[in-house]
Amino acid sequence: MTFRDLLNDYILQAKCSSKELSIASGLSEGTISRYRKGHRVPGVNSEHLRRLAQGLYKLLSGHGNEFDYEKIYANLKKTVDRGIVVDYNIYVTNLKRLLRIFKISNNELGRKLNYDPSYISRILSGQRRPGDIRKFTADVSAYIAFQKRDEFMPDSLAEFFDRDESDFDTAEKLQKVIVKWLITDEPAE
Repeated sequence: MTFRDLLNDYILQAKCSSKELSIASGLSEGTISRYRKGHRVPGVNSEHLRRLAQGLYKLLSGHGNEFDYEKIYANLKKTVDRGIVVDYNIYVTNLKRLLRIFKISNNELGRKLNYDPSYISRILSGQRRPGDIRKFTADVSAYIAFQKRDEFMPDSLAEFFDRDESDFDTAEKLQKVIVKWLITDEPAE
């Protein structure tokens, strides 16, 4: 289960709105909204995660549910602890190169993946990091693998990724190659 799914499940069980959770947790409604949509994820040991768990605990216990704070916090923490650990500078370098090679603009990527193009620009400039790097990487790689793959000859992909053509003879395989390539510890040359 993803962080977003678990959070929305808790909210459903508490029969509360985002605004009520915002008040109970002390987090802004915008932050709660981004968490609920999966656009952001709090840090694994962050104050936001603790406050979110406290707010959920207040709202859930008010409805007669048998939840304790520690269990809510541990469950939420498990879902954010699955993040990708990468050298972010290398990640951005690889992402820029990938978008350049596939001739994908910030506007196109934002439009196709339902991200604000300015958010994409801030990621590429290093001013911002994706709230959920795993989801962002999966979204980017899926778009390229399923929408852009046929625009390039397999031999040029083999050369670009320094892989055998059979490693991406299907869109699914190409998506896995892209994810692995993006999060590598080696900078793109």
